[in-house]
Amino acid sequence: MNGAIEQNIIRFINDYNLVQHGDKLLIALSGGSDSIFMLHFFYKFKSKYAISISALHINHSLRGKDADADEAFCCNFCKQLGVQFFSEKINVKKIAKQNKQTLEEAARNIRYLKLNEYYKKIGATKIVTAHNLNDNSETILFNLFRGTGLSGASGIPICRENIIRPLLTTSKQSILDYLNINNIQFRIDKSNFENDFSRNFLRNEIIPKVKEKLNSSLDINLFKFSEIIRESNRIINHLAKDIAEKHIKNTELGLEISDLILLEKNEDIFGITAKKIIEEKFNIIATFNDILHLKTIFNLQVGKKIDLSENLKAIRERNFVLLFKKNINEVDNYEIKLDLDNEIEIYGKTISVTLANKNEVTFSNNKNIEYINGDKIVFPITIRKWIDGDSFNPLGLNGTKTVSDFLTEVKIHSNGKKDQLLLLNANKIIWVVSHRIDESVKLKNDTKRIIKLWVK
Repeated sequence: MNGAIEQNIIRFINDYNLVQHGDKLLIALSGGSDSIFMLHFFYKFKSKYAISISALHINHSLRGKDADADEAFCCNFCKQLGVQFFSEKINVKKIAKQNKQTLEEAARNIRYLKLNEYYKKIGATKIVTAHNLNDNSETILFNLFRGTGLSGASGIPICRENIIRPLLTTSKQSILDYLNINNIQFRIDKSNFENDFSRNFLRNEIIPKVKEKLNSSLDINLFKFSEIIRESNRIINHLAKDIAEKHIKNTELGLEISDLILLEKNEDIFGITAKKIIEEKFNIIATFNDILHLKTIFNLQVGKKIDLSENLKAIRERNFVLLFKKNINEVDNYEIKLDLDNEIEIYGKTISVTLANKNEVTFSNNKNIEYINGDKIVFPITIRKWIDGDSFNPLGLNGTKTVSDFLTEVKIHSNGKKDQLLLLNANKIIWVVSHRIDESVKLKNDTKRIIKLWVK
């Protein structure tokens, strides 16, 4: 029994090159059967791999004295083996409430946060978690029931960045049998038998019935399924990456998605490409409906907008769609006053107004600096965003023009237009910031007061 399970794990480690000689492993130790087995395994074979091992226990403060007893047990277990041990006590319930998360989400996030913190602190080379074959089945089914994509159907990653999971082909029952035969004690978390948590309901109710009625080899078959999905996902991601590099530009404003992305074969995997890039750029989960709505905007007129989930907005531009994250705290009609020889910050820009001498006046292509006739300027002047109906007389042109038409003519796309700032003197526009001053404030030979405007 011992030899079979150990050889299976050793073979799995070798097949996926999970451990190299000289590695320093940090093991996530809960005190339960899986993590105790994991620690025991690597302690037993540390000479074989020429590794050093440490363990980290997180006390989630969810089960009172039982949680404290788990921590003490882990500490004693490591002490008996001579393994370096770390522990932290965290109020998960409080953090979950603050972040509006479920207890499961909060506990998981904290575990990985602390594991990475100690990984760096002690100079470890790998983090080891004890996810087993049954955990993989639960994850796949849980994700499928939630309507996940390919990434969710691929199950628990065998290796991701600095995290390895050597027990993914080892069943829970074989772990329990090994511990019982070798008289190795472990802690039992009673909450695992309660169906208040969604995963526990799958583990205790759904999966046992599926194994009994449909397929007793469910775990093995789901692992094979996840391997097929992982390989398919890798191929699709390569295609999506190539298409994204050709047709999606990552800018300060957001993502510019070219119309060409829908041509030929690209349309077939548009959804996968868009979902992948959106999630990487904005660190959110793009929904099925988001992708459907995003695809429809390519058929709309320039300037049309749609709202997506997670405060994302898409705007139809010429030859592309701009996807960006809305600032929900933004107030579009906000105005601010600016006095002479002062500067202010507004909507991410710094604007300054100062007096200038004639000998320092220079004219260049830098539209962020302008010199104007200040003889009729009354301070403070006003800065605000443009609104429909705003018009001015652009320098060099005869007659007035709406700000909207002017910005369109100088090829400012819709998202840039909505954030355009104006400087006004007595309610009259004197500068469309960074683009054009009004004819009324151009310098003349008899100008007595020159004002320098600049923005950065």
